Amino acid sequence: MRKAASRLLDALDAGLGAAAVFCLVAIAATTLAGVVSRYIFAASLTWTGEAGQWLFIYLIFLGVPLAHRGRLHIAIGGFEKLLPPRARKIHQVLIDAAVAYTTIVLMTGAQELLDLIGGKSTALALPAWLQYAGIPASCVAGLIYIALRDLDRDEGKYLGALAVALGTAFHFAADSIALPPVAPLTMLIVVFLGGMALGMPIAFAMLLSVFLADLSAGVLPPAAIAQNVVRGSGQFLLLAIPLFLLAGALMDVGGLAKRLIDFAHTLVRHMRAGLAQVTIVAATLYGGVSGSSNANAALNARLMYPAMVKDGYKPPFAAAVCAAASMTDNIIPPSIGMLIVGAATGISVGQMFVAGIVPGLLFAGALMLTVWAVARTRGYEANAKRASWAERGQAMAAAIPVIALAVFIVATLRLGIATPTETGAMAVAFAFAAGLWLNRGLSPAELWRSLRQTALDSAMIGLLIGAATPFGFVLTTEHVPQAIVEFGETWLVQKWVMLLFLNGVLLLAGMVMDIGAAMLIFAPLFLPLTTRFGVEPVHFALIVICNLMIGGLKPPFGILAFIVATITRLPVMSVFVALIPFLIALLAALLLVTFIPALTMGLLWLGL
Repeated sequence: MRKAASRLLDALDAGLGAAAVFCLVAIAATTLAGVVSRYIFAASLTWTGEAGQWLFIYLIFLGVPLAHRGRLHIAIGGFEKLLPPRARKIHQVLIDAAVAYTTIVLMTGAQELLDLIGGKSTALALPAWLQYAGIPASCVAGLIYIALRDLDRDEGKYLGALAVALGTAFHFAADSIALPPVAPLTMLIVVFLGGMALGMPIAFAMLLSVFLADLSAGVLPPAAIAQNVVRGSGQFLLLAIPLFLLAGALMDVGGLAKRLIDFAHTLVRHMRAGLAQVTIVAATLYGGVSGSSNANAALNARLMYPAMVKDGYKPPFAAAVCAAASMTDNIIPPSIGMLIVGAATGISVGQMFVAGIVPGLLFAGALMLTVWAVARTRGYEANAKRASWAERGQAMAAAIPVIALAVFIVATLRLGIATPTETGAMAVAFAFAAGLWLNRGLSPAELWRSLRQTALDSAMIGLLIGAATPFGFVLTTEHVPQAIVEFGETWLVQKWVMLLFLNGVLLLAGMVMDIGAAMLIFAPLFLPLTTRFGVEPVHFALIVICNLMIGGLKPPFGILAFIVATITRLPVMSVFVALIPFLIALLAALLLVTFIPALTMGLLWLGL
């Protein structure tokens, strides 16, 4: 039984993984084909946009079951470590049962949707139901993974099957269960917060809260929820997310990220705590082509942490530098966070990219100043001599292709030459070609691992955005944005008070929520309030992003600290403690960004 289950899951892994990589590569290829046809041949391939959107939807639902086996879904963990072993098993069964129930309802809703939809798609001229056809199959595969993934363990090997059985039983009993007459908004918030506290994957906690709100008050039937998930995650703008993630991954595999680190090394290695300063400068440069703070945190932990420890830095301080440096990735363009906020609110991504330049540099400067101050108190000296101008020139020449790409990304968006998605496709093509040409090839094994991981990362972000769409729909139908505006006008009165309140809410949310989920929920909720007080939408977007990126460094659930702690094998609390001086500096910089609009809007006011 155990061997058969293992072989089945391995076969599913291989098949779903290959299909996910195919979808990722096909998204890049079809989008690039549209770019080439448009700009080189002055022709329009109208089908490429829709094809990319469909491929991303399939990529998301291929990635969902794959993430079940490795428990890779975005979630707030740690609570289970406080429980005794027996309670820990019950806790895991509860999570898996809730996920299984949510999966079953989504599957039945999607199947009902397939029966209702007719006609053909606009550009591809394919049956419209094909857009949703992957959901039921994904859900079946997900249930198989949950039921079988622990069979190779000596203890708890049947807990997954028990969880699926409980989820199935609740689904069939749901129609006969009389839930208390709870208001939809109350049910939504209580179930969502409860699911997050339990440790459920956040996307599934969102979907479960919407399903139970519908079960209680009939706000949005499962078929409509499935349709909203696809509609939310299938936006053309969101194709830029897998494309920029892929460009960053190719930069890493192709050795281009190393060129940025070498350039940063020549610039600041002579400073006090030079390697820590190199880490911050390199992360800032890498942020100009990656857009993923999570990827930057992992890169720093792999490359810079060992070098800092070898050079005599205390491990928690070295890890804190790696985590803090990575937060600038979602502020300096291109930024996955800006793409998420843009999709949730309609704020111009191109304008956000320009507006993030100065705040990103401000935060990087605050981090460098903190490193200098800590280094003075701990006696970290400069252990490397100043690089010669010839060395700097040589390193800069090697890094120019990557730096030029960052400038190209911002310029094409700001000038309206290309969309974020088209720019992402061009960045992928450049990263791939540069990796082959400048480094004489890419390791096939490393390339495959990178493509597979990028596909999974893209799927998890896409699922989160898709799940947030019906969640946001219920919030809107329950008039939550209007209530927030009324509260602000009644109690906050002054603009500066409102901004302090906004920062407080976002900093608190960043402490207990996933960064992406918080962006999707709070950005559309607070945009009407800040607009009423005269805050520019782009300025508001940067306030949201900066607050939540700082949240990624704070206890108890700062994701950037957890990523670095996991890779470096340090206790995460030691990293949180070492981050305290960095947080103080970042909060000071946040106040400047909040109350001096010129820091975000200045370049836009100058016409850039």
